[in-house]
Amino acid sequence: MKYQKLFEKGYIGGVEIRNRVAMTAMGNGLATWDGEASPELIRFYEDRARGGCGLIFTEFTRVDENSGACNPNQLCIASRKHVRSVQRMAECVHRHGAKIFVQLHHGGREAPPALNGGRQPMGPSAIINQVNGLVSAEMTKAEIDEIVGKFVNGAANCKKAGIDGVELHAAHGYLLGSFISPYTNKRTDDYGGNAENCCRIVTDIIRGIRAACGNYPVCVRINGSDFVEGGITLDYAVQVARILESAGADAINVSCAVYETVPNMIEPNYYDEGWRKALAKTVKARICIPVVAVNTIKFPATAEKLLEEGVSDFVGVSRGQMADPEWVNKTRAGREDLIRKCMGCMQCNKSVVMDGYLSCAANPVTGRGTMYNDEYLIRNGDGRRVVVIGGGPAGMQAAIVLAKRGFRVDLLEKKDYLGGMAYLATVPPHKTMVAEFIKTLTAEMKEVGVAVHMNTSADVKMVKKLEPYAVVVANGGTEIVPKVAGLEAANVHTMEEALLKKVTFSGKRVAVIGGGMVGLETAHYLCQDNQVTIVEMTATPGATMYPTVRNKLLSILKDEGVELLLNRALSAVEGDSIVMDCTDSREPRQERLTVDEVVIAAGRKPNLSLYHEMEKAFGKVVMAGDCMMGGCILEATRTGNDNVWFL
Repeated sequence: MKYQKLFEKGYIGGVEIRNRVAMTAMGNGLATWDGEASPELIRFYEDRARGGCGLIFTEFTRVDENSGACNPNQLCIASRKHVRSVQRMAECVHRHGAKIFVQLHHGGREAPPALNGGRQPMGPSAIINQVNGLVSAEMTKAEIDEIVGKFVNGAANCKKAGIDGVELHAAHGYLLGSFISPYTNKRTDDYGGNAENCCRIVTDIIRGIRAACGNYPVCVRINGSDFVEGGITLDYAVQVARILESAGADAINVSCAVYETVPNMIEPNYYDEGWRKALAKTVKARICIPVVAVNTIKFPATAEKLLEEGVSDFVGVSRGQMADPEWVNKTRAGREDLIRKCMGCMQCNKSVVMDGYLSCAANPVTGRGTMYNDEYLIRNGDGRRVVVIGGGPAGMQAAIVLAKRGFRVDLLEKKDYLGGMAYLATVPPHKTMVAEFIKTLTAEMKEVGVAVHMNTSADVKMVKKLEPYAVVVANGGTEIVPKVAGLEAANVHTMEEALLKKVTFSGKRVAVIGGGMVGLETAHYLCQDNQVTIVEMTATPGATMYPTVRNKLLSILKDEGVELLLNRALSAVEGDSIVMDCTDSREPRQERLTVDEVVIAAGRKPNLSLYHEMEKAFGKVVMAGDCMMGGCILEATRTGNDNVWFL
């Protein structure tokens, strides 16, 4: 077998696990508002079990109904009423041969009052949270004992529900982690001052679970590093792991970072696979119990290599299995070309934080498995022809769904490449996973029999020759170009011309007009060989980007010497300079900037012209992607999926 290590059996606390692939702590945002496992959450875990995953960890399962919540719809196991839905979750996972551990959680200093009845966040010490500005209430000994009891009670409820084991969430600055870390624990009593005391709340919980549940598997998730001054270091993490092992922990799950260093915790696309492997490997070398670890894994070969190198005993492929629940089965079958791999776009994290409902840009079914799984497809195509105009993510997703439904699909793409705007997004640094996504969609189309016609511009006359039953218009939007003087000059270029290398320049002073996501990423590409200035008309660069991604990219651009001019709108291009209106000035005021080249990267807007032409000529016409609405890959794949589901 190609991936021998990956498909070996593993054990945690006597529980046999069919392979070494774990889904560590995903699924947040799919529980009901009162903390029960919703049908959608149960389906989410069942799909990953069906997809071949060996071990599933639930995410953020509250042990207290009244405090410690970090999200509005967060799974809970605090009382008997929660046991039944968690039991159904366990049954659905077990019937596909996987094992499931519930991650027991209390938010502590990260639990906002708005979600906790106005209660002040609590922690080991009364210190200011540098992210949310709130001061934690220092817990008393009685409160610590009460929380220990709630974790033990949660474990007992999990055992009643048929869950295979539990994981204590003692990482990322949440309650248990804040006790372990000297960054947040300033106590001088029995719960602070040295590693053993800082771990006491966790060791008390482990011993309490042993007393209440007997030989019931307990894993503990810890930080290998906080990446903050005064926080957990790798040497300190080794001490913690050894203390927890001595207290009876059956496994250690090594993660890293706190919310002050959140890009290191849930990494955007700017991090390489395996970048944190030294953390888990160092811990594993000093303890005897199994180690679980995430390492930004995208490819099966990376997971196998980490196991071969002794980095961990189980590899956490979490966002990877969110993007494709069949990640394990496709790996086993040798069909890695069909795995939709995580792009690191952070849509999953953004969706939970911003609106509470999990979603994935690569996979429009994620978080909606009770509605859009393949088993619900109406396969009534009967070989009828459907023409899809446009080969971006929206068009490709639509073509795949239609082909699965039994239609004969012709996809028409006017360019000599597939991917649309996503193809341009592959050019800037650290965007290789977008290119991988396009490759996967291309392979899927081939697998289901979509006929792809490149270099083919679609109009009503030529589409009529194909005699389609229906037409899907997914031809993308049009570039936004400011209406100012001088854009016809030879030194003014579009973002597309620059990224496709239709124009090239090196050692030049370049003004990128537009500080949205497109502008920032274009600047990231151009700054490798040029001195770049971004001109943005608002006060917020990358306003639509998720903060974790935006802040990381802005940090990189700053390090690369890119200048950012905010509240400035392009007024004119005049030879070797541009004129800008200062949009934050009460009185009209202009500034001039000397440049060699100008690149317009102001984004795109919907373009309905082709849709209206097709609508007049054909009976069934639908839209998908940028032609109907602005957005990113999520909006493209969702509209491509949803708008043809009942065509």
